[in-house]
This record gives sequence, C-alpha cells and structure tokens, in this order.
Amino acid sequence: NLKEGETIIRPRYPPFGGIIFRDFPGVWQFETDAEVCTVTMTAEANKGDRHWADLRVALTEAEEQRRRQVSARDPELVLERMPLQNAEKLAREEVASLSRKIQAAAQEMPGLYDQSNKARKIFEEKDALRRAAEEEARRRQVEALEAAEVLKAIELGRKAAESKHQEFQAALVTARNRLADATAQATRVRGELGVSLEFLASDFVPALEREFPGVDVQAKTFLELAEMLWGPPGPGFAHRTDFLGHASAIDPNDEVAGVSLASAIGMKHPRRVGSTNLFVSWTWQYTVRGLVQALVDYGRRKELCPETTFLWVCFFTNNQRVWRPRAQNGVEVFAANVQRIGRVVCVLDTFDKALYFQRLWTLYEMFVACIVLRLKVDLAIMEDGRAELLVATLVEVARCIKAVNIANASATYQSDAIAIWKEIKSVHGGADLMGAQITKLLNQLVFELLTDLQANC
Repeated sequence: NLKEGETIIRPRYPPFGGIIFRDFPGVWQFETDAEVCTVTMTAEANKGDRHWADLRVALTEAEEQRRRQVSARDPELVLERMPLQNAEKLAREEVASLSRKIQAAAQEMPGLYDQSNKARKIFEEKDALRRAAEEEARRRQVEALEAAEVLKAIELGRKAAESKHQEFQAALVTARNRLADATAQATRVRGELGVSLEFLASDFVPALEREFPGVDVQAKTFLELAEMLWGPPGPGFAHRTDFLGHASAIDPNDEVAGVSLASAIGMKHPRRVGSTNLFVSWTWQYTVRGLVQALVDYGRRKELCPETTFLWVCFFTNNQRVWRPRAQNGVEVFAANVQRIGRVVCVLDTFDKALYFQRLWTLYEMFVACIVLRLKVDLAIMEDGRAELLVATLVEVARCIKAVNIANASATYQSDAIAIWKEIKSVHGGADLMGAQITKLLNQLVFELLTDLQANC
C-alpha cells in the first residue's frame, strides 16, 4: 500500500516470488489503494551491481497527463508538480538542522542535568523547611488552642473567684457590722462604767489591805495583784478571792458569776462609779502606789473633781473573767472606748528608759488617741520620774525620747501583738512612719508636761 512520494528502503514484496532482483532493471507495477504506480530499479554510480534502492512511487504516464490537465484548471495543484528532488533536498537540510540542534542539546544536557540537580536539591531543602514550618505552625496552633482553653478556664475561675470574693466581702462587712454592734453593746454594758478618782485615791488601797492583810499591796504591781485575784492569764482563769464582791455577783450579760471590779464597786458604792470621762493609758507593770500617786497628782494639777472624774482603767472596767482568757478583740474595743470618752491621760513611770515606752499597747494607745483621733492627750508621771524630769536637761530629755523605738516594744499576749502590728502595717503606714510620728508627739507632750510641772512646783 504505497503512498505517493514514499521511499521504500528495501521492498518487502519484490516481484518473482520474494527474490530480490539485482540484475534486472526495469519498470514494475504495484497495486496501491489509490492508483497504479510504477517502481523503477536504478543502479548506483561506479558500482557493478544493481539493487533496489531509492524506490519511489512514480505516476504512470496516463496519470501524469491527467494531473497536468487538472492542475491547468486548478492553481492549488501547482505544488504537486514540484520535483521530488527539491522536496528531498529540503527534507535533508531540515534533518541536518535538527541533527545539529540535537547534538547541541546533547552537549547542553550535562549542564542542564547539574542545574536540574541543584534546583532539585534547593527545592528539596526548601520543601523540607516548608514542611518543618507547616509542622511548627500546626504545633503552635495546637498550643494556641490549648492556651486559649487554659485562659478561658482561668477567666472562668477568676470570675468565679471575684464572685466569691464579693460574697465574702459582703459577708465580712455584715460580720464586722455585727461585731461593731456587739462591741458597742459590750462597751456600753462593760466599758462605760469607770471608777472615780476619789475611789482610787481614798478607798482602793484600804480595800486591798483588808483583802490581803499583812501584804504590802502598794508595792505590788498590777500583774502580781491580778494573779492574787484571778490566777495567771490564759484559759485557766479562776476567781481566787471575792474582792469587793466581784466574783460572786452575776453578770447580767451572760448570767454567769463574775463581774468587773467597777461593776462590783457600783453595787456597794454607786457614787464611786459612773460613765467614764477620762481614758487612762498605762501598763500593768506599774505598782499600785506609783499609778495611784501619778493619777492623784495629775488630777490636782489639772484641777479635776475627784468625785466626778471617772477613769477608764482596764484593770477595773473590764470583766477579767472575759478578758483574761483573751475572748475579746482588744484593738477594736480600745478604739471604740477611747473615741467615745474623748480624753486621754498617758501615765509615765519615768522619762529615761520608761516602761511606758517599752510596751506596744501604750505606744499604740498614745498614737491612735493623739494622731489618728486627734483627742486631748496629757501626760502624767510618777513621783520619782517627776523629780528626775525636773532636774534633767533638754538634751537629756531629747536623747531619751529619741531612743524610743516601737519596733522593740512588746506585749504580754501574743494575740494582742499580732492584732496591733496588723493595724500598724495596714492602716498606719508601718513602724518607721509611726515611730517618727511618736517621736515628734513625745517631744511635744513631754515639753508640755515639763512646763506644767515647773509651773506647779
């Protein structure tokens, strides 16, 4: 099935039963699908043998005539009359050009392979980085989601805590209000009744001497006297004596035997007690003689009426059955009482290394009364301390005052120390600030005391 213009390199179907003729040139005819074509055998130059070579489809003379007639009538068929040699030449030139291009491309291939390998390596490295970045991004996204869940839980917990805190604050306010009401009520019942300066000056010491015959009661400190009346401080409280009838009297507040000394005195001598109008700041380490003398001298200098001056002295005013086991908040009760009374006298034993300056309660009472509440505060001093102060120089007095350090002050009860230091740190600016204010206050008060003592000599 030959096509027009097709080259046969070696005929698969030669004439005469498949024998390739080399010696018989001539024209042979083959049947094709389209028409009858003539195949001519040619011989190569300078070669003695002849063979089938460059076999081409040739048109018969009749076909050639027919096509010439058709091409004369149809210009588009002019190309079909192009000699086969020109087409072959063009084809060979094109093949040669393509061969050269293939050779050039083959020479470029190693370089292209290298470039390709380098590019592939770079791509693989960048792809690895990309995968690592994607993995890191996924990990961080997971961490971010987990962190968001944690933050959400924290936020929910915070809101719940805030809600609980608000509830706690409301409950705390309510509790404090109730405590304040209870404290106020207790203050009215237990704390408003004080002993008169007249009782302290005239009746107290004789009553002690009758209760404890043969004992130098004036030389006893109030700490020692308290143990004689109620035993050591703490939960083991017990009335050891029914001094002035205070142990057997029934307290109307709780229907239990045991009232304050002031209440017991009022039951027998109503005119010797009354609503307190002078708060006494002192320490139980003072002797009975020293405290009584200092208060009597103070009343004389200030021209106070002994019968109508009723003293808030914790030893007399507080029900020790309640207080010695430490069942009350002393800081709150003190503040309520001193504010209600409105006037304070601070009793010093001396001015040089005074016990008053070494006790946490007394320094705190002086500071709150004068600095915080801005109340009238005076100083009283015992007889020995008064004599020393009158002969001391101002430099000596200033040195003694400067040595006062609230940070070194102590309290008998640890619970009192904790409560007072809590107030100092949270309300009054800490020990340093409070100490500086106490030093300034003492300079003023001691100078006023010295002036008053000199005027009454």
